[in-house]
Amino acid sequence: MAKHCLPWCELVFRALAYRIFTIFSHPCVSPARTQRLAVIQPRVSPPDEQLSPGAARWRQRAQSKPDITPHRSRMPGYPSEDLMIQPATDTECQRLIADLLVYMSPLEKAGQLTMRPAPPADDQGEMERLATEVRAGRIGSISGIQNHEQADYFQNVAQTQSRLGIPLLFPAETGTGIDTIFPTAFAGSSSWDMNAIEASEAAIAQEADQRGINWAFSPEVILSNAREAPADTCGQDTHLAASIAAARIRGLQQADTRGAFTLLSCLDLSAVVASRGKEGNAVWPTRALEIALAAIRDANVGSIAIGATDGDTKREVDMAFGFLKGPGGFDGIWLSEWDELAGELTASEIAGLREGMSADLLVSAIDQGLISSERLDSMVSRVLRAKFRLGLLRAALSSSLPRQASTLPTPIHNREIALELARRSPVLLRNEPPLLPLGIDAGDILLVGPAASDRSAPLAGREGIAASIIDGFEQLGVPHRYVSGLALRGGGTAPGDMIAADRMAIGMAIEAAKRAGTVVLALAGTASGELGEANEQLMYALSAANPRLVLVTMGPRPIDPRISGRSLPCILHAGQLGTMSGHAIAELLTAESSPSGKLSMGIFSPDGAVMLPFGHGHTYADFALTDFTIELGRDRFYAIAQLHNTGTCEGTETVQLYIARRTVDDGVPSKHMPLADFQRVRLRPGERETLTIEIGREELGAHQPDGSFRIEGGTFDVFLGLSSERGIAGRITLSEQMARAMTAQGIHPSPTLGAFGTLRSA
Repeated sequence: MAKHCLPWCELVFRALAYRIFTIFSHPCVSPARTQRLAVIQPRVSPPDEQLSPGAARWRQRAQSKPDITPHRSRMPGYPSEDLMIQPATDTECQRLIADLLVYMSPLEKAGQLTMRPAPPADDQGEMERLATEVRAGRIGSISGIQNHEQADYFQNVAQTQSRLGIPLLFPAETGTGIDTIFPTAFAGSSSWDMNAIEASEAAIAQEADQRGINWAFSPEVILSNAREAPADTCGQDTHLAASIAAARIRGLQQADTRGAFTLLSCLDLSAVVASRGKEGNAVWPTRALEIALAAIRDANVGSIAIGATDGDTKREVDMAFGFLKGPGGFDGIWLSEWDELAGELTASEIAGLREGMSADLLVSAIDQGLISSERLDSMVSRVLRAKFRLGLLRAALSSSLPRQASTLPTPIHNREIALELARRSPVLLRNEPPLLPLGIDAGDILLVGPAASDRSAPLAGREGIAASIIDGFEQLGVPHRYVSGLALRGGGTAPGDMIAADRMAIGMAIEAAKRAGTVVLALAGTASGELGEANEQLMYALSAANPRLVLVTMGPRPIDPRISGRSLPCILHAGQLGTMSGHAIAELLTAESSPSGKLSMGIFSPDGAVMLPFGHGHTYADFALTDFTIELGRDRFYAIAQLHNTGTCEGTETVQLYIARRTVDDGVPSKHMPLADFQRVRLRPGERETLTIEIGREELGAHQPDGSFRIEGGTFDVFLGLSSERGIAGRITLSEQMARAMTAQGIHPSPTLGAFGTLRSA
């Protein structure tokens, strides 16, 4: 230990000296080479003195037997553990990958693109068979890891017993959480709160890390329409979906205390692209492109999957994403390339390397000339780059550093994070007259409906136990009575179907409702927005028995039911909020928290008419938007307005900006305006705030089917509001000269050192 107890200034000097050495002392590296994403492999192995210390280490390892590998920190020319904690540069990453590819055999390269499912941890025979393949370099990823011990076992085999010691990736679906179950993607999208979404994904990432997972197949982006709204959709708007995807990726890929990433995220756009095939609308590939660019630009996503495509869809996707896949484009993993390669080799559109494609088949294809070495090296380089940025290659090159004490928050802390997102996701659809929040004037409170006591419905099919609304009321100490309102169901009866015993149960609920001050009815609808006959009959009966009826919907899709052509006076759509569902709903009903959610998709009638618009949602405060003006800057416009809380409660409002270019200048404003930006603002009673939202290149332009970005001059309608229909309209006239200047201006995001996927040029 004594040799490490050096003055801090000497340690800093050594670290600086080593950094300068690694950057400037290798004549084989040219600036052009370090800036290329597509690594060109040298045909001749460079001498030792021209290799980076890391690459020299790989050469020694490749020339040594696995069982006699010396301790890495004692190898000549390799930095000590003190220096290995310094962050690595992108140049070092490129050099190490280029040199490492020289020593990899075709089988070892194919192995980096091969994924195998993990066997049961207690099946020693299968564990050893898989370990044998890892030792031979035939596997680069193992899916379905059951615990950290199993992951450590295979990682140790890969790093200490294989020829090159390249670490493994352990992918898994993280979805709504590992141990703690968070709100579904659809429910969370109604929060419009990117900070809460990011914090939730960070907690999920920490739970995944504790499980041994280092590659999350998440987020999956699904855009809904008037007919479909699955639980994992992000709503109907591309900009909102892109913002949510970037926030989720930032949370999943947050750095640990040492500045290293612990998890690689995969943005799955398969459903967005598939919508083009189902609807025949060529705009879907460009919508997918916009989401992908936001994930790269704003979150440095590590990998992207587009899914299997064919025919016109494939041509349009290839055209839109072409510039991202070529040199100078996205340098992370294109997971869909693996499936495309597998499809070519197996003549199947659904087979994929993720599903068991063998490394031997790839090697055979290489030998037969079916796969070029350049294509293989490009795909392998992306995998190695991701492993480097995860810190896996650096860990393999350094000594076996002891695993730090877990920084994972306690389960209680993670539940608090889940509760925060669950508080912000419900949408107060109606509150006229204001029956919420429940206070002294609410009188005796009666809870009705099987959903009020249901501890599984909020989990959206996940196994586990969620807090019910009754649990939430009891936690807060709110006096209440409860009746089910419907009879118990047998195993073969659908929840919404009417059975004979329901009539008696509804009658008992009616009598209880007549004596109550306020009735809170909790119902769980279906994904299509239907309540079912039994729930509808219960709702109709209670509405007639007591006009002070508060409806809480806990199904995946928001609904606005009508009784005799009239809407109910008070509706709170909660959705599927996960583990902390009941506590969040109880807090919102009793004003322990204030609702701030907004619809991420509109509510439509059966004939397609808008009942409640996109972006709609009430709060307990009263907000007024005034003094809207648009000012011209040097290369952009600015939308400026005053937001005033005129109510008696503190609250959070989401101000939304919509922009659309008029195709015909007939003086009629555009009817369908996409979301361009939004701001969440929290104000105390009587407080006022001036809002300024930039309207620049991204807001006025659009990506074309060939992936190019274009801004056309003309008249643009601008709408600033508290929903897509409630606000103030304005107009912008953009000259062709300014449009051309803004188009040519471009955006060239500079790479973040140590981050995952980056764009090197526009």
